[in-house]
Amino acid sequence: MKLKKFAAMGAAFGVALAGFGVGTAAHADPVTDGYSIVGSDTLQDAVSALANGTSITGSSVRLSGNGKALASWDAFTLGVSGGVGGIQTKAFGPIFDRPNGSGAGRSALVASVGGTTGAAFTYNTVNVKDQVDFARSSSVGGTAGSLLTYVPFGQDAIGYVYKIGNATGGADAVAAKAVVEDLTKAQLTSIYSANTLAAASAALSGTGFTLQPIGLQSSSGTWTTFLGKIGVSALGTAVDTRGNNVPENDGRVLTPADNEIQIVPLSIANYIGQVNGAARINTFAGVSAGAIGGVAPYTGTAPALAPSTAYYTSSDWGRTVYIVVPTAKITSGNAAFDQGVSDLVNTSSSTSLTYWGASGSPTTSKAVKIKFGFSAPTGTVVTRNN
Repeated sequence: MKLKKFAAMGAAFGVALAGFGVGTAAHADPVTDGYSIVGSDTLQDAVSALANGTSITGSSVRLSGNGKALASWDAFTLGVSGGVGGIQTKAFGPIFDRPNGSGAGRSALVASVGGTTGAAFTYNTVNVKDQVDFARSSSVGGTAGSLLTYVPFGQDAIGYVYKIGNATGGADAVAAKAVVEDLTKAQLTSIYSANTLAAASAALSGTGFTLQPIGLQSSSGTWTTFLGKIGVSALGTAVDTRGNNVPENDGRVLTPADNEIQIVPLSIANYIGQVNGAARINTFAGVSAGAIGGVAPYTGTAPALAPSTAYYTSSDWGRTVYIVVPTAKITSGNAAFDQGVSDLVNTSSSTSLTYWGASGSPTTSKAVKIKFGFSAPTGTVVTRNN
């Protein structure tokens, strides 16, 4: 979704540019002889900044594991139909389908280590043995087990953004905005359960506007979490999923017609990162994030938005997001133990992906993650098989 700009000098750190005569791999994706991470769009900008190197805190921060580079692949890419396409994560490795969300990222990671049997290396028909080292995940998998370890990356929150079309023929945009800028949980449940646009638009009665809810692609952890938080198990037929191709955290998917408002769920951290200018691109021009039940998801004004503590720690809307790693690779004494992998998820190390310790130094990964709208996680380490 957000095009990765990779410097050619990255090759000196174990990262090279892919796609020059290599099948269908996106030309701006990295190829690495170090560590690879795929999955959730929600975490990708912050993780990419830490992997590629950033000075957003005023100090240079770039992470590696035991001297080996970390390279990150976006969930979606520009210029490819559907925003997906193929990727090649390791030099001379296979090209395989881009994992376009949390679930897909975890599935690719599971296949990379052979699954629970140690022999099931197929991801969407391609053998991806040893091609993926980490997954970004905005939700926890549902299958009990210990194959994967989820280490908290930070605290995020679920919310929604909206865009209002032009008002014509007496439609009242001011009145419509007053409603859609602060919906309740019950209203969101009703909207995403609606089987007709009239039912979805009930809250806008009398304004002359209709409300079109947009749904995200099904591999999105943000989408799964949002539906769980509003208690919707049977999606209403009024929800436009656009053939299961709607990327998360992209305000450009909102294209309302005259007298129409469109809404879509998203990661508030990702919204903050984009609007503050921390992310590589801001897709939210002309798009606004709504409050829920009178509680705004952030404080301040751009480019200095900050997470609302009350919103982020709310059981209704807060969520912990994770870096997922094969448990064996971080288990000392296991034949698969990898010091570099372990270093990158060591919560005590200020230069790991998962640090939220006491230091507020601009040289820490914590300082970078704060710039991208994340706060200290409330969740803990968990294990699952997917």
